Amino acid sequence: MILTVHAQACVAGAIQLWVGMFGAQNPPIPQFFIDGVPATPLTPSAMAPIRDHHAGADGKPINHRGVFRFSVALAEDIHPIRIVAGTEHCELIVRTLPKELPSSLDGEFNILLCSCYFQPEDKNGLLGTIASQIKLKPHLVLMAGDQVYLDLPLLEDMPESEPALSQLIGDKYFRNWASASLNTAGLEPVLSKAAVVSIPDDHEFWNNYPFPQAQLPNTWNKEVRDRWKAAAQALYEDYQLAGDPSTAGATRIDVAPLRMLFVDMRIDRDDKFRRLMNDAAETAFRLWVDDLIRDRKADRPAVGVLASGQALFIDPPTSDFTKHTADAEMGNYQQFDFAKKELMRLADEGIPLLYLTGDVHWSRVAGAKDRQHPGQPLFYEVISSPSCLIRTPFVDAAKESSNAVKGIFGAKDPWPRHSDPEKVPANFGPGNRFSLERKFERNGDQIAMVSFARAGNGVDARVTYFAISPDKKLSRSETVDTLQLRPV
Repeated sequence: MILTVHAQACVAGAIQLWVGMFGAQNPPIPQFFIDGVPATPLTPSAMAPIRDHHAGADGKPINHRGVFRFSVALAEDIHPIRIVAGTEHCELIVRTLPKELPSSLDGEFNILLCSCYFQPEDKNGLLGTIASQIKLKPHLVLMAGDQVYLDLPLLEDMPESEPALSQLIGDKYFRNWASASLNTAGLEPVLSKAAVVSIPDDHEFWNNYPFPQAQLPNTWNKEVRDRWKAAAQALYEDYQLAGDPSTAGATRIDVAPLRMLFVDMRIDRDDKFRRLMNDAAETAFRLWVDDLIRDRKADRPAVGVLASGQALFIDPPTSDFTKHTADAEMGNYQQFDFAKKELMRLADEGIPLLYLTGDVHWSRVAGAKDRQHPGQPLFYEVISSPSCLIRTPFVDAAKESSNAVKGIFGAKDPWPRHSDPEKVPANFGPGNRFSLERKFERNGDQIAMVSFARAGNGVDARVTYFAISPDKKLSRSETVDTLQLRPV
């Protein structure tokens, strides 16, 4: 049996653990020790089958997972944890979330931002190696979408029926979530860095989900497409979701004065360009804005952090062909008007916002100045993507060959397969209320650490990018100028 565990993000004063047991038809009841003392979950919990359709000789599921929550001291603290299950055991260190941000003299609150990870291309587990070498320790790991690429590699023979479909999808998750135990490349070293919050994007299903794609025959037939969706959603819930799927849609975490909302704007999309999120997410979005405004009106510091799976400051495609065949953006959906109206409510109150995302396969920091409140940017967007770029058959090989020839006559491109960041649009919001400006950009495989500290009546944010490369010159960290999140 393989035993693996990582912490999931939850409220201050609690620890939530995702426990996986693989290769056991009758998984043992796990025993927990926190700070060397036996610990009992807050509510009775049991290991449940992972819905990957892998079964033993008698038809019983062999892979299981459970989510367990424990109460601990409210203050930020570091807790050694040991889990014992039968003859197997594992250990990890969990740092509980603080209730408040420290001042800049007392440290920082750190979020490790990671997205777009294509496991077959991660030679020798380089992502895990680089992540483990970062001296700055995160309090939170944000997996911002495309943690798995279910539709890739492109020439893979994807099954159309069960149980083979769920088995293949489950194998991709298994390689990522239990990579350390398997001694292979994967996400487990990143997941073990701190408490994890995950949001999905299209490759948790297929490219430009929910639309059929010409290069993916399994999406041409609605019955097969629905079967793929059901299998992918079940495995997303089993591996990535924290809590009850019936309440899924958004995760809320507050570290005063930060109010953070992590929103799923992918799973519940329709193919009519209307719906982006489910009712629970929309309610959570509105409540998040209400709480920030309530703080501001009570003369308390208020800073918003929002995250989802696609860029905010981007021009959505206008042609029906591009929207259906390439990549529809949030701005193509009617429900995005709701999101923009809520963000404008923040702007009306002068409440600063930092938006975190991935998706686009390049990295960038951009600022948005409110024309109604001239001065420094009120909103910022931080993009970190990819952590390991997908490989495009034939096209990438041609790029690499061309770059090798280029190197004979001069300097080679350090990232020949990666695209350059897109230009920042000129404006954002209704009536072009915000003017946008680029603060920083770069390409290549990378992850980012976003660090927050109290500063007067606001917050200072610092973004540091780490390239995922064996080249020491490339892998040097690069820090963006401080982003000042101040009320206006």
